This record gives sequence, structure tokens and C-alpha cells, in this order.
Amino acid sequence: QKQFFQNASHELKTPLMSIAGYAEGIRDGVFEGERIRKGLDIIISESGRLKKLVTEMTLLAKLDSEEDVFRKNAVCLQELITEASERMNPLLVKKGTRLQIDYAPPSGPFEVVADRDKLLQALLNVMSNAARYAVEQMNVHAKVVEGRIEMTISDDGPGIPDELLPFLFHRFVKGKDGESGLGLAISRAIVERCGGIIAAGNRQEGGAVISMSFPAAPTA
Repeated sequence: QKQFFQNASHELKTPLMSIAGYAEGIRDGVFEGERIRKGLDIIISESGRLKKLVTEMTLLAKLDSEEDVFRKNAVCLQELITEASERMNPLLVKKGTRLQIDYAPPSGPFEVVADRDKLLQALLNVMSNAARYAVEQMNVHAKVVEGRIEMTISDDGPGIPDELLPFLFHRFVKGKDGESGLGLAISRAIVERCGGIIAAGNRQEGGAVISMSFPAAPTA
């Protein structure tokens, strides 16, 4: 807990310093003309970053301490993957990244017992992370193996540095182009609350791969 607060204060300090610095500069007339607009843009951008950090830290605290924050039901993983890919589409189009989704066997069933909204958030966190590092292609693959649903999300990017791999799902741990360092920690907390397991590695052909495994929902 002490480490968490130390890291949180460090992450919050940087955007707060930027906001205060530009606000004071504009107030005192240090900036003029276009520099005022640039300063306001930075204030807005850093305020958004602060809001995201606080939202993510609040969610992590709830996942740690509140049992009733999770509402579990049978969730169709195909529908969840489809919704996540649709939400990711603007970023993928902007980067020119192809997304390939496949299931084995194609018919499923691919149902897990989970909180649908929370699991969607976990999936979006992992997919957006893969999209950030992908060069041309990212893949989502799901299959049923001995009563469990196994899913992998991979990309063709530079991969995860070996020294980062053991700590990738820790809070405030982020790679070179990472954002808050909380996205994958949130994903791990959600996946584990759903009775699942999440792990990370690198593909032999290059690029990172995040794997998730869940108990399949009981069939009626």
C-alpha cells in the first residue's frame, strides 16, 4: 500500500506541475498569442490524463476491496470480442493495423462466468496495449481446451523487454510508450476476479502475446 501511494503521488505530480505552471504563466502574462492557446491545450490534455489516472486508481481500489462491485453472469466471449474490436476500430484504422480474429472450433461455445462490463474493460485494456505496439497486424485467437476457454492477443511489434516481463501486470509498471501503467494491472485484477489467469510473453517470430484462460461456463 505504501508503494502504491508513492507511485501514485509520483504519477499525479507531473501533470499537476504542468497544469499549475501553464496556468500561472497565462495568469502572469508570461505567455502571449499562440503560446497561450498551446498552454491551454496542454492544461486540457493533462487534466484528461489526471482524470484517467484517478478513475483507474479508484477502479483498482474497488476491485481490491469491494465484493459487490462484481456482478457475474454467463457472458458470450465472441460477443465481447466483437464489441471490443468495434471500439478499437478507429485506432486500428488510424494506425493502419489489421485485426484478425479466429476461433477454434469456430462454433464454440465460448461462454464464461464474469462481470460483462468489467471483462470488456480488461479486454479493451489488453487490445489497446497490443494496438499501440503493433506494426501492421494484431491477432485475437480463442479456443476451448478441456473445459477452459483459452484466449490470446498478439501483435507484431517489438515485444516486451525481458526485464519487464516479470512485472508487467504490476501497478505503475509501463513500457517505453506506455500510458498510466495501470491498464494491465486492472486487467489482471478483473481476470482473476472472474476466476481466470492472465500471462504475458513474446512470440518466437517477434511481438508480444497476452494469454487469458477462463473456466468455461456450465452448460444448461
